[in-house]
Formats: sequence, structure tokens, C-alpha cells
Amino acid sequence: MKFTSLLARTATTVALALLILSVISFSAIAYFIVLPIARQSADDLSDLMFLSAQTWQDAGVDEYPGLRQMLLQNHDLIVAEQAPDLPKAPFSRPYFSFLKEALGRRAGFEIEILEGPEEKRLWVDIPVRDGIVRLGFNRQRMATRPPTVLLLVIIGGVMLTLLTSFIVVHRVIGPLDRLSAAVRKVGQGRWPPPLEEDGPEELATLAQAFNRMSSEVQALLENRTVMVAGISHDLRTPLTRLGLAVEMLGEDSDPQLVAGLRRDLAIMENMIRQFMELAQGLADKNEQEVDLCELLKAQGADLERQGYTVQLEGEGPCLYRGNPFALERVLGNLLDNAARHSDHQLIEISLQKNSGSMSIRICDRGPGIPDAEREAVFRPFYRVETARSGQSGGSGLGLAIVDQLANKNGWKITLAAREGGGTKAIIELPFTDR
Repeated sequence: MKFTSLLARTATTVALALLILSVISFSAIAYFIVLPIARQSADDLSDLMFLSAQTWQDAGVDEYPGLRQMLLQNHDLIVAEQAPDLPKAPFSRPYFSFLKEALGRRAGFEIEILEGPEEKRLWVDIPVRDGIVRLGFNRQRMATRPPTVLLLVIIGGVMLTLLTSFIVVHRVIGPLDRLSAAVRKVGQGRWPPPLEEDGPEELATLAQAFNRMSSEVQALLENRTVMVAGISHDLRTPLTRLGLAVEMLGEDSDPQLVAGLRRDLAIMENMIRQFMELAQGLADKNEQEVDLCELLKAQGADLERQGYTVQLEGEGPCLYRGNPFALERVLGNLLDNAARHSDHQLIEISLQKNSGSMSIRICDRGPGIPDAEREAVFRPFYRVETARSGQSGGSGLGLAIVDQLANKNGWKITLAAREGGGTKAIIELPFTDR
């Protein structure tokens, strides 16, 4: 149980309150009830001992057996037949201090409480006319144990606190846990079923607000996806016509103008293709087992056919359950981005299986990304200053698509500077049961 959790904090607060209340209550009971009772009991025992010793002194020898039996049965006192030297009894209970004070007041001088060979009894020498009468009484006569009582109260209070806190917090933490899980799913672009709108009024209102927000966000994203897909699809027809028109231009047309038109049409076609990929990637897809090694080998082979040098570290099979289309798009866009900026230098790909995730690293020797722009490059149409000339052929959508697909599927993308120059893209694919 983490101390930062609601249960731990509530339990700690309630436990401290109950502990303080227990200490105050115990102290008040001990001072105003237990200690006065102990003093009165010590006074009564002192009077009984002196009365018993005086009765024993006045009785005849033939009365001793009956008197001894009566004292034992009625008062749990024993008269010692002999009075050898005995050591002082070590004691820590307040009751024995009260008894010693009461005996001293009655006798007029200090009387010690002695410890005999029997562990059960303590002894007191009561002065009489002809000497002393040694009486033994039960060590547990006043069996009050304040420390033990306090310890039991504390243990019981802690157990009661934990039980109460668990019951109280469970009623609150259950709906909050469901809300937290639903929020995480919405943050990943997945849509959980509506939350139950019951329980305490505040939590029910929160669930209603979340359900309303989730529905509105889902509708907004669906409308955006449909709009993007529709516009991208509808633009293909006029672009195709423009392409045909460019191809049908006569031989007397300006070659540079024709080349520029073809280049612009290719860029527009690439942007539309990326918009379509984004719309397709944000749509729900069934998860499947994908061999990451085979996927990386296939995409590396595509780059090698384009004249790039690719090195893959990691042997298969390396299975991962996820959205195959999104995986292909994320890895493909990152590899294309590395290829465009690598100036045909070696592109290194490594695949590593960790305890709870798969880690893929794509390293290039390009100009790199400044520290201040590593977050900004994931924004749509944002390009690093060195890439804004347009010579790299990038539209500024590749990393934005990567970021949205990664967020939807619960993956983590990190861009870091590579030692010796270049950029290192790290993709963390956690194993999840979804």
C-alpha cells in the first residue's frame, strides 16, 4: 500500500486521530478511576493485614488452624510459621507503592514488601505487641496492567482504523479507479463503456460529466477523421486530372515549369496519402500478433532497394500483440524520416525485449534535432530549420502521425541526440492485456 494512495493517507489520518483519542481516554481513565481504586484497594489490604495480625496475636494456639484456614479462604492471606530473612521485592506497579505507603502510615514507620521463595506471593512483616506476624498475599491481588491495556487499545485501534478506512475508501476509490482507467483509455484514443452514474452525489456527478465529455470527444474525433478522409479522398480526383494535364502538355512547354508541377503534384499526393494513413490509423483495428523482426526486415529491405544502407540487430521471432497497421505506419514513418536526413549513411536498427516491453531503436547520422525542438517536431506541419528548404521531401506530417498513432496504442516515442551526431528514435511497446 503506497503512502501516496488515498487509502494510505485516510488510514494514517484516522489512525492518528484514534491513537490520540485512545491515549487521552486511557490517561483520563487511569488518573481519575484506576489510580484512586488502586489506592483504596491498597488501604483496604493494609487494614486487613493489621487486623489479621492483631487477631492472630490475640488467638490461642488451638485456634491457629481454623484462623489460618479462614484467612486463606476469605482473604487469600497466609500466615508464615517462621520469619527468616527475605529480600526486598522489586516491583514497578503503582499498586505496590500505594500498599507500602498505606502500611507505613498504619505502622508509623516504613514497612518493606518482601519476596519469598514462592513466585506467586509477596510477604509483609506486620508489627504486633510481641514481635511481628508475617503475612503473605497474592502477587496478582490487584492485577491491573495499564501498559498492557494501552498496547491492546492501540492494536485494536489500528485494526479498527484499517478496517474502517478500507471500507470508507473502497466506496470512494472504486469509482475513482474506474474513472482513472477510463481517462487513460480516452487519452490513448480508445473509448471505454460509459461509467456507472451511481454512488455518492459528487462521484455520480463526476461520472455523468465524464460520460458526456467522452461522448463529445469521440464524436468530435470521428467527425474530424471522416472529414480528413473525405477531403483527402475527394482531392485525389482533381489531382489525378492535373497529373494527366501535365503529362499532356506539349513538347514546347517549359521543361522547368513541367518539372516543378510534377514535383508539386508529388508533394500533394504524398500529403494526401499521409492524411489517409492518419485517418485509417485512428480507426479501431483488431489487435494481432506481429513478428517485429520480420516487419523491420521488410521495411529495411525497402530502404535498401532505394539505395540506403540498413543494419538490423536482433534475431526473431519476436512476437508482439498490437495493431499491425499502426505498427507498420509508425516504424515506416520513423525509418523514412531517418533515411531522408541520413545523407545515405548507415541506418542502425536494434530490437530488444525487456521484462515488460519491447524496445526498438532507429539511429541515423543526420544533422540531428536541437533540444528545444524535440517536442515541437511532433506537431503537424512543423519542420526543423534544416529541413525547411523542402529538399528532404518531408511535409511535416510524418512525426505527427507517429505521435497520434503511438498515443492511441499506448506506445512511447522518444527522440534523443546520438553520440557522434545524428538522432536516435526509441519506441517502447509495453505488453498489455487489453
